[in-house]
Amino acid sequence: MSGPKSSRYTLTPEQRRILAEQRAIERRKSVALESIKRNNKRLLQIGSMFTSAKDVSGELLSRCGNDGGFASKLLELENVIAPIAPIISKTNNDDVISLESTSKEVAASLIKAEKIASELSAISAKNEIALHASLRADIDKGFSTSFADIQTLSQTTISEIKSKIRSQLIEMKNNQNLPKELVGELDATLSKVDSIDNEAFLKNYSSVTVSPLIKRCRQYLNEYEACHEEFEKLYAEYIALCDLYYYVAQEYPCCNASIEALKTEIKRIKDTVDADDEQAYISDCLDEVMEEMGYTVIGSREVTKKNGKRLRNELYTYGEGTAVNVTYSSDGKIAMELGGIDATDRLPDSHETAVLCESMENFCEDFKEIEKRLLAKGVVLADRISLLPPSAEYAQIINTADYRMTEKAETLQTKKQRRTATKRKALRKE
Repeated sequence: MSGPKSSRYTLTPEQRRILAEQRAIERRKSVALESIKRNNKRLLQIGSMFTSAKDVSGELLSRCGNDGGFASKLLELENVIAPIAPIISKTNNDDVISLESTSKEVAASLIKAEKIASELSAISAKNEIALHASLRADIDKGFSTSFADIQTLSQTTISEIKSKIRSQLIEMKNNQNLPKELVGELDATLSKVDSIDNEAFLKNYSSVTVSPLIKRCRQYLNEYEACHEEFEKLYAEYIALCDLYYYVAQEYPCCNASIEALKTEIKRIKDTVDADDEQAYISDCLDEVMEEMGYTVIGSREVTKKNGKRLRNELYTYGEGTAVNVTYSSDGKIAMELGGIDATDRLPDSHETAVLCESMENFCEDFKEIEKRLLAKGVVLADRISLLPPSAEYAQIINTADYRMTEKAETLQTKKQRRTATKRKALRKE
């Protein structure tokens, strides 16, 4: 009953649970690490956002004695960010509890930092307008500006309109959650506003360009505010899974559509990995069992069929000049076939066929023991596709030239061939 055998194996519920728990811990660690990295990077970005605003604050403080509370608010931000680096450095990256604890602390600090940064952005926008007005009025007489000339009523009106427009644009531009594309548009619009000298044209430009741009920015920020927490959580998990399982990660904008796309992609990756992980475990167990029973891998190969189906073969020694060819297919099927060994493509002769049929009979008991030992490792038969009896029609010669051989293989010889080879050796000695 030991001709070619083809089966599908699965895991016992207990073994599947064990593997699932191992994957879950591995994923939790990876997600926590990614979350720490992303949130800490964001904290550092926020901490470096207000360099120019700090200069404006200092200049305004020296001129007017009041920076709108910018300096004290910036110190508050620094006190939120500063403790994070030591916390991260003390984290045990091999311990999931330690990683998740740090991840929560960094995330909580980021929420506080974003709130403070939003307040700082509003203050810095007002400070920039105030400094601009101060320069125009030339309060500090030691500082020469181009605004010392007496302004006409019309120029004063234009200046007031510009100040209002600039205040809106600067405050919006300072929002750290805006994408680069919108920030670029805001910068370009600010430059354009500064260059306009005609009141009617300025009002028209404000209506046609500035107001729609501010509206688009607010729409983006409203959606960002509504979904960014869920998006960041999902995106961190997605990036972590891609890094862990060697997928190429794609970029996603922060929006509701991306949230749904990320959920779908995360599920696809997990389902694929879960299935691959189970098949890899089954394959490893079979390798271990074959080794325990004295079989040695002497060669392997990988084949992709025209239909895209992938096959992996491993060649194990069995007896003199024979081997067991184990084929793993991408659909989870495992096939075992016993054959003779040679370095060429050919059919077995009648003597070799008889030897191979005898070997098939002997392999029957080994096969039973293989499945018994697999069961002990949590691998159980799911579907018996074929279990064919020993027959001359299944006798075959395996061409080792088709494999990457790691061990020298003995070629199959019948008794008649072995006697001839022995006689030749004796003649050479004489």
